[in-house]
Amino acid sequence: MSDSKIDALNTRIIEIMVNKNHSKSSFAKALDVSLPLITHITSGRNKPGIELIQKVLSIFPDINPDWLLLGYGNIYRNVLKMPDFSDIQADIEQLRTRLSDTSTQLNTIKQYHKILIDELLHLQEADLELNSIQHTLTEVTRKMQTMKQNIEYKVSVE
Repeated sequence: MSDSKIDALNTRIIEIMVNKNHSKSSFAKALDVSLPLITHITSGRNKPGIELIQKVLSIFPDINPDWLLLGYGNIYRNVLKMPDFSDIQADIEQLRTRLSDTSTQLNTIKQYHKILIDELLHLQEADLELNSIQHTLTEVTRKMQTMKQNIEYKVSVE
């Protein structure tokens, strides 16, 4: 058959084959179908069946099914372009680093705080001990004073 008699669906199959840089043989291999089937479709002898169309859409997911089946739109699906989040990712990474650094500083301060609290507790214990010693010294001094007075009295009487 001549090209003018090739069905539009056959033409779109040929266009996919050409756009994907396939020969008839490599296209048949990619779709896991026989070479004669592809040859018959590209010559216009046969129309592609539903199984072949499903294989094309499965093997080449970027092909627009509306275009392939109905001829509407572009050969390739409209791919939604994802917004560029690289600046936000960089900001997040900076914040993550800052958070990590701050957390490290916080832990260091907590360790120093614990050390200082422990030292304060030891100082309080030492203060209590110091007060006890001071009390003991005062009492011993008072008793020694009394003993001195007793000795002086006994020396003066005799």
